[in-house]
Amino acid sequence: MGKTTLCEHLLRLERRLKPCITATTRKPRPGEKNGRDYHFLTRREFEKGIRNKKFVEYTRLFGNYYGTPIESLNDVFRQGRYPLLRVDVRGAKALKNKGFKGVYVFILPPDARTLKQRLIKRQSKETVQEIKKRLKRARAEMRYARDYDFHVINDRIVRAVGEMRQIVKKHLY
Repeated sequence: MGKTTLCEHLLRLERRLKPCITATTRKPRPGEKNGRDYHFLTRREFEKGIRNKKFVEYTRLFGNYYGTPIESLNDVFRQGRYPLLRVDVRGAKALKNKGFKGVYVFILPPDARTLKQRLIKRQSKETVQEIKKRLKRARAEMRYARDYDFHVINDRIVRAVGEMRQIVKKHLY
């Protein structure tokens, strides 16, 4: 169970939250759908969006771009709801630097072993070298946890989602 799973459960419980569909240049994973999970773009389309300032934040990670289209964010606000964003530490920093008010929650794994097992399970089609790169990056990102408002340990789904829900209720609504 990763960040996506936690967010999906939180969205079912908190109807005032709505996912903000982000964009990426990576290939869809099995079961992912364009426009639901991500806006899957070509590198050329994404770079055109960067030049035209169509993203509130973006980053390049493992050879692919990831970013939050301004239009996706505005769509959530037009519906009178609060956007739920899943961004990496660089995305969160960019949002904060732009004055984007929000509740910043850092999701931590229970321990390094569990993190490695989850990465291996999720990325079953990746090479050992690619998994090692992701693990190294995840460990490096944990140093930025102190820059977040809250920390949730992703050990048991019910507990972690409950904690996230309490944070949202107390600090967002």
